[in-house]
Amino acid sequence: MADVGPILPYYLRNIRNISFSEGNVLGVNYIYGFLSIITFIVLVALAFLIIRARPKNPENRFMFVLLLAEAYRVVANWYNAYPFEGSQGFLHVLSSYRVGWYFCSIMCIMMYISAVSFYPPKKLEFMAQPKIKNNLWWFLPAVAAIIITALVSANGIVGTVGGAYYIECEAGSEGQPATVISYADSPPITSTCGAEDDTTYVPNSFFVPGSSDIGKLLLITPVFSATIAMLFMRAGWKRLSQEPGRENEAIEARSLFLGFAGKAIIKGTMVFCIVFMVIRFGDFNLADVTTIIETEGERVVFTYLVLFYGFLFSILLTGMLEGFMFTYAILKNEILGIDEQLRKTFSAAIFATVGGIALLLTSEIIEGFVPGGGLVAGVVVGAPLVILRRPIFGAIQNFSSVLMPEAFTAAEKSYLEAYEIAMEDRVITDEERKFLRLQAKTLGLDEARVGHLEAWYDRQLSSEEE
Repeated sequence: MADVGPILPYYLRNIRNISFSEGNVLGVNYIYGFLSIITFIVLVALAFLIIRARPKNPENRFMFVLLLAEAYRVVANWYNAYPFEGSQGFLHVLSSYRVGWYFCSIMCIMMYISAVSFYPPKKLEFMAQPKIKNNLWWFLPAVAAIIITALVSANGIVGTVGGAYYIECEAGSEGQPATVISYADSPPITSTCGAEDDTTYVPNSFFVPGSSDIGKLLLITPVFSATIAMLFMRAGWKRLSQEPGRENEAIEARSLFLGFAGKAIIKGTMVFCIVFMVIRFGDFNLADVTTIIETEGERVVFTYLVLFYGFLFSILLTGMLEGFMFTYAILKNEILGIDEQLRKTFSAAIFATVGGIALLLTSEIIEGFVPGGGLVAGVVVGAPLVILRRPIFGAIQNFSSVLMPEAFTAAEKSYLEAYEIAMEDRVITDEERKFLRLQAKTLGLDEARVGHLEAWYDRQLSSEEE
């Protein structure tokens, strides 16, 4: 890698100098890289939580494989989380990883639609046959492997997923051509080390992935498959909610519907914005933003970069939403308090994400008017978040509760039934409390969980009386 000096000051310098209008987005790459790794860890943890609950259940196996594929996909920019040394060997690793990324994309395209096997509407009941749904978890990855192998064999790695490049700017190279190392037969690109008078841009090094026609198609297709899956889940949810005794399955179908809806709407919006920009201005060479600014202007570059990184961050957001909703659907009645933990974690993630995006956008807007825009933005965004954190977080938690309603295991339902009997006269006597404690001990419920259950029941009781 380029001699960037101590790594922490290097990160801080690039984050502090983020400017979409000037094309200084290395700091965004590093932020995204770290967040993608965190999201990857969360999704892998959720996947193993699902498979450990019921390892032989076909639905758990299916969701386990799907979440692992999503985890692989969200960490798409890991190579820009650190200024790695550029070489043909590393570019080969990067390109091989991207082949795996598109393999997971193909697998997800099929798995989204095939999820209907577990909650089928009437017209697709044949998908619920055991010989179909019990084998989806291994059959679809096998098909995806055959497809990606055929594509790479016919077109090569570069022809399938696009080229890969390492860009390096040494100290003192402001305004000069950057050193570019291209993988194999990647199409040549140019890169400039910022503007001549910009001393904050160098030294640096980063990687730029290329694109291909096949890659672009595989980038867009998951949005359509998620939309189809959303419609299937909506139909399955509607059907199950109308059938007696299948309310629990209806809630599960609803959770999957929301997960797919989030992906289809949020990611779909960003994908089509990117497609519009490409149609309007052509493919941008993100390794040479300086030249693009000269030819297209700062406003176009600003818009493109905002949409581009909006798309990247939408991968993290929708991946996280999908992971939480699918885990809730599968485990809400299996693990004590899992719904509460999922809501808390999801709320914290949304709060942090919204705060980070607000800080970044405010900094970018203020920078053009006030020197030291980042510091001012920190005050403008940070102060309200600190002062109003409780009502804001409360609103987010209410939203999370709408997405993931309170759910109880069999043991928790038994305790609630006992508590309901004890609360018939709205008073818990000493004898009733002793009985409830014994009941909780028998059911394996700790004091904290018992308190949560009783508080939930009391809130429901109060709302009914009002």
